[in-house]
Amino acid sequence: MYRGRIIACITNRRLVKGDFLAQIERVAAMEMADWIIVREKDLSVEEYRMLFAKVARIVHKGGKKCLAHGRIALGMMSELGADGIHLPLDVLREWRAASGRRSAPQAGAVQLVGASAHSAAEIAEAVALGADYATLSPIFVTACKPGAVPLGIAALAAVCKESPIPIFALGGIGMDKLDACIEAGAAGCCMMSELMRCM
Repeated sequence: MYRGRIIACITNRRLVKGDFLAQIERVAAMEMADWIIVREKDLSVEEYRMLFAKVARIVHKGGKKCLAHGRIALGMMSELGADGIHLPLDVLREWRAASGRRSAPQAGAVQLVGASAHSAAEIAEAVALGADYATLSPIFVTACKPGAVPLGIAALAAVCKESPIPIFALGGIGMDKLDACIEAGAAGCCMMSELMRCM
């Protein structure tokens, strides 16, 4: 934790200069890192399953949470042993609509459900869909979303003030931005580039 707030590392193995799992070990050993969200969108189902298992072993050994990410993980949540799942809002919407079907993974079987949002309206929808927390992004300019207009700290503060669920700041967040996000009321911050590149 950092100042009593959760810090989540979102993975992107393409940013890692050396061995990806060695980088996960470094991040999991950091006192400030609480969650690792395994977001590797280019993998096949089997590749994701295998990578998640390796990451989860490292993360759980360090007493941290390991969350799955995206549509690819929904069909195998019971096998993954994930502590939760983070979903784009459209995927959460589809999942909730399908959750009564036998073939769909049951919403109640997942311990922690997060949603990606980019506005106050999307946060409200995430709440209505039963998300336990939501990310709001991009707060700052980020190389991961070139051309995206940053929402800024004032927007983050306004959303945090009104939201009934915890809001995590995302987008362009390095160590130098954590304090501002926390002071705006964020329950936590998500970091990718800085943690995937730290040595």
